[in-house]
Formats: sequence, structure tokens, C-alpha cells
Amino acid sequence: MSQQHEMPLAVVLGSDFKALGVVRSLGRRGIPCAVVDNIPRSAWFSRYTRMRIRWGGYMGDERFLHFLLSLAKRPGFERAVLIPVQDEGVELIARHSGPLSRLYRLVTQDWDVIRWSSDKRLTDQLAREVGVPYPQTWYPRNERDLGMLDIPFPVIIKPAISVHLQYTLRRKALSAMTLDELRAQYQRAAAVIRADEIMVQELIPGPGREQYSVGAFCHEGRIVACMTVRRTRQYPIDYGLGSSFVEALENPELVALAEKLVRHMGVSGMVEIEFKYDARVRTYKLLDVNVRPWGWHALCPACGLDFSYMQYCAALDMPIEPVTPQYGYHWVRLLTDIPAGIQEVRQGLSTPFTYLRSLFGRTVFSVFDLNDPVPLPADFAIALMRRVFPRSFSGGFPVKGVLNEQAP
Repeated sequence: MSQQHEMPLAVVLGSDFKALGVVRSLGRRGIPCAVVDNIPRSAWFSRYTRMRIRWGGYMGDERFLHFLLSLAKRPGFERAVLIPVQDEGVELIARHSGPLSRLYRLVTQDWDVIRWSSDKRLTDQLAREVGVPYPQTWYPRNERDLGMLDIPFPVIIKPAISVHLQYTLRRKALSAMTLDELRAQYQRAAAVIRADEIMVQELIPGPGREQYSVGAFCHEGRIVACMTVRRTRQYPIDYGLGSSFVEALENPELVALAEKLVRHMGVSGMVEIEFKYDARVRTYKLLDVNVRPWGWHALCPACGLDFSYMQYCAALDMPIEPVTPQYGYHWVRLLTDIPAGIQEVRQGLSTPFTYLRSLFGRTVFSVFDLNDPVPLPADFAIALMRRVFPRSFSGGFPVKGVLNEQAP
């Protein structure tokens, strides 16, 4: 694209480290970026963020939709590229792609595609239809069903909609070793999410290093470019909210499984597909599908695959060239990897020397960058403030020179 005229604005919904990866990718190419969030986080403080807009509410409801529609009419926002980095933003845009697509360039597809990744019940159905292995799963109608189902332990309770448990209990799953534990965990989940969203799933044994992912850019169900990784550490280390240490390792078997899934979905754009290796049956089993920037996507440009820029180019109908990845790099989110490393050492899964040695080499950090230094101290400061003042900080804080939009 010609540099004589400024490229269209990229409006990034969210400001966490995933958003920071997007902003840095585009900003380094001279693409202007605006960040919208209810809590200022690392991308908020990046030198590549030209405009900061604080929305004082939830970014997944109709009020936020009306805000986005009005935002698009402001000078400089005409036909901007709209990039959500959180699941609730993806669902909102997918469900309202009609009116939004008339004002923005969207990277998010319609709901008939996105729904396969948004609801894990449909994700399991997708895997079953295309012949991709996935964990054995049960769908109890109520607590009484638990005693009637033939469930081998240990198991985990998962929500059909991930964010509903993450935002309330800060967990992705709840484990149970016995029927009594399962009933107790069911009650805990049922207190915060709907009963029909509660899933019981077999626990695949093995540590975090048995988890793998495919990161890809797709066009109408065809993988244009992709790479594979091992999600070596996560935090918490049992059922982490996200990966903290990821290694780029080539694994063609995973790509073959991913191709089946994206073809059936007909997905276009960025997609991450998560698996866990089940040593009992020597098979990779599907865990999740994400159709948005994922936690470790900042690793990909170091390997030659800048998925954020590909996403932006696709929104502008620019051609995407296939790229062969370079392996051997690894990605670290220090804010969560340090406590993950401590947990592993305490449980005898690692040693202090082994952990420290893993941080050296061809390392990509989630936030740290000498050319964009401010997000790092801001990331730690905000994490500390959220821990110390969780209630008062839940709505964010005012920042000088920022356009504040309050939900009505």
C-alpha cells in the first residue's frame, strides 16, 4: 500500500498484552491505532497508540454497540478497521456485523461462523463432525444428573461460554476427583453461570507442556499461513487462564487437524486452535478455537508471520502472501510466568536453574520492548492496583488527555 496517504485507522477493542501485540505490529508500519477499553492496560501506554478512548462499561452489550456506531461518524474514524481482542467484543461484532460493516472494515465474520468457536458445545460438535479427537464430555441438565451419568474420574467442569466463568471465578475450569467433589464444584459453577452452560469433561493427564496450538491466517476455510507451538507453561499451572511460556516447534500433525476444522467452519482471518496430547491413546485432542488475536501472537512476527498485519491487509482487500515460519523462538509473559515457574519449582516439576535457563535464547516478551518501554512498568503497576484495590479499580481510572465515554 502506498505510504503517500495515511493508512486507515485501526480501532483495537481492548488494551491488554494481546492488544499491545496488535498495536505494535501495525504501529511499526505507520498504521495509526486507536485503543478502546474500560480499564487502561499495557497497549494504552504504547508509543504506537495515537488515540485512547475509555469506555465506562461492559464491551459486550447493546450500549457498546451504539457507542461504536456513533464513534464511526467522528472525523478520522471513517471506514476504520475494527479489531476486537476479547471474546465479548468478537461476539458483539459477529452478531451485529450488518450495521457495523456499513461504517467499519471488519475482521470479524458473521455469527454463523463465529458461533462454532464461541460456544464449546458447538466446538465439540464441530470436532465430532470432521473427525478430530476431543475430550469425552457430558452435559448434565442439573445436579441430580451427575449421579446418573457414567463418569470416570478425574474430570473438570467447564463453561460452554469461557468468559462466563473467567470473569466471575477467574478460572477456566474446576477439577473434581470424586462424585462428592463434582457435586460441590457443580454448585459453585451453577452459582455464577446457567445450568445449561455447564459441561463435565474428562481430565487429560499431563502438565502444561503437553498443550499445543496452531496459529493460522485463513481465507474462506483455507489456511494461508500457519505455525505450531508448545504452550509449555501456563498460570495457574493446573488450568491456566492463559499461557505464560510458549515455544515455536514444528508439528505437521497438528496442522492437518486444524485444516479439517477451519475448512468446516469456513473461517477467514486469524485463528488459534488449541490441543492437548493424550499419552494414554497417543492422540492430540481439541481443547479450544479462538478467532481473534490470542495470547502469544506476538511470537509470530519473530517467526516471520505477522498475523495482525495480515488481518489488517485482508480488511483492505490487499493480497496475503504465504510465508514459511522460522522455528526456534519462544514467548514469555513475565507477569504470569514468574509465579508459574515458582509453582513448578514448589511442586518438583522444575528447578530454579532450569526455569531461569528457559528465559534465555531467542526470546520474545509479551510486553517488554526497549523501543516501546512504558507498557512494561504500566503493566506491572496496573496488575498490582487491581490486586490491591479490586473494587475501586474495576472500572478503570481517569487518564489525562483521554476521551472518556460513559455507558448510559
